[in-house]
Order: sequence, then structure tokens, then C-alpha cells
Amino acid sequence: MKKSFLALALIGAFAISCGEKKDANTETTTETTTEQVETEAPAAKELTYSMEWTAFKTPKKVGVKGTFSSIKLNEVKADAATLEEALKGASFVVETATVSTNDAGRDEKLKAEFFAKMVGNISGFFGEFKDGKVIVNLTMNGISKEKEFTYIVEGDALKLNGAIDIIADFTAQSAFDSLHAACKDLHEGKTWSDVEISAEIKK
Repeated sequence: MKKSFLALALIGAFAISCGEKKDANTETTTETTTEQVETEAPAAKELTYSMEWTAFKTPKKVGVKGTFSSIKLNEVKADAATLEEALKGASFVVETATVSTNDAGRDEKLKAEFFAKMVGNISGFFGEFKDGKVIVNLTMNGISKEKEFTYIVEGDALKLNGAIDIIADFTAQSAFDSLHAACKDLHEGKTWSDVEISAEIKK
């Protein structure tokens, strides 16, 4: 799912015209009317982005993919020459109540039995993008953790990949246990605590 949530300013253009009328009894001269036009700068392209997470269930570790319909990206450097420069220091907020897996029943369980058991939404910010790696400061369940993500740039797109552990990183044992109990039969008695995260940000 692609979302766009940045507003970028447009630079206006002003045109000035000037001309002079000669007296009819005087020698006619030709005067060229000139216009001073400030060329309108092209509007900076708004970034678009999508995010996907993959959680795991059953002893065979079957993946379950999902996303969030509300993700806000802030403090992007719109005039930066590269995506890496534009995203350095940018922050984000993910509204956990907007979780979406294309399964309404599963979504309600995730909201009520998992995210409702934790503190607040998910938020964070990016560090420096360098040599294919970036430190992402993530806050979840009221706990902040620095996680190293890898990235590649392909054309106008920057693709991020990383992973978290719900229990080890964010002390969400009670939320994890609640979800596991609600889905125990469907998960064949096994719910995994690690979650893979991927994101794509495009100019």
C-alpha cells in the first residue's frame, strides 16, 4: 500500500512588462517591449512509500503479511540531492489501530489482542544512510530500540529491510501471550516473536 503524506511548497512566478509611447510629432523609433519573467521552479516531487511486515505462525514458520493504512513520514529534506540525504533524520509514526492483513477477522484480533495490550503507536526516526546500512530508532510499547536495517537504491526507489523481536526488543510479552492464546489453534500451538519489516520509499 502506498501512501503519500508530505506537503511541499510551490515557488510562484511574477511577470513584469514595460513599454513607452512616443509623441506623434516626434521621430518614430522602435522600442522593444521586454518582459522580465522569473522562471517558475519545478515543484519538488512528493515522496511515496509503502511498508510491509511479515510475522510467523505454526511450527513450520508460515509467514503472515500485513501493513498499516496510516503511516506518517515527517521532516524529510525536500531539497536533498539523494533519497539517503532526504531521509536522514526523518521521523515516522505508524498508527497500530490501522493494521491490515486483508482478513477482517485477523485484523480485529491483532487490534484487540495484541496492539491494544501495548503502549501507544509505533514511531521512530532514521539515522545516516551509508554503505547500504542505516540505524533506525524504533519506539514500540513505550520502549525505544536502535535496529540496523539494510537498504538498496534502485532508480528513484530506496528499499529497506530489517527485523525486530517483539519480546526481546520491546518487552511485549503480555501482548504476545494474549495474541498467542487467541490464535493458538490456528497457529498450531506456535507463534513466533520475530517480525520482518520491509519498506520502499520513492521520489
